[in-house]
Amino acid sequence: MTTSTILKITDFLSFAALTFMVSTGIFLEYALPPRSGGDEVWHLTRHAWGDIHFYVSIGFLLLMTVHLITHIKFIKSVVTGKGSTENNYRIAAGILGAIALIALAFAPLVSPVTDAERGQQRYHQVR
Repeated sequence: MTTSTILKITDFLSFAALTFMVSTGIFLEYALPPRSGGDEVWHLTRHAWGDIHFYVSIGFLLLMTVHLITHIKFIKSVVTGKGSTENNYRIAAGILGAIALIALAFAPLVSPVTDAERGQQRYHQVR
């Protein structure tokens, strides 16, 4: 199997896993929020959907590892300073993307917490 084929398969599976991971995360937040009781979708509770979300996330991380391994030549050329000028745009975009991802990952840690019962209204219907 050629590297190009491996890249195509890895990229497709990574996109599918990322899409499914985001959709199950949004689904858990809005369709089956915390304290949603015994609600089920397709005979799966919030915890079962959370397990699916977790395992898809692990699969996505493994696919990203494969992606980085297949791009090891590019990574080595950038680290050693042998990258071409046309790659400078890719490097800049990668650095900006990494900064944005790190900022997004730390955003919940610096965001205020509001008590849903006394303050902010949240999507949750009392039954």
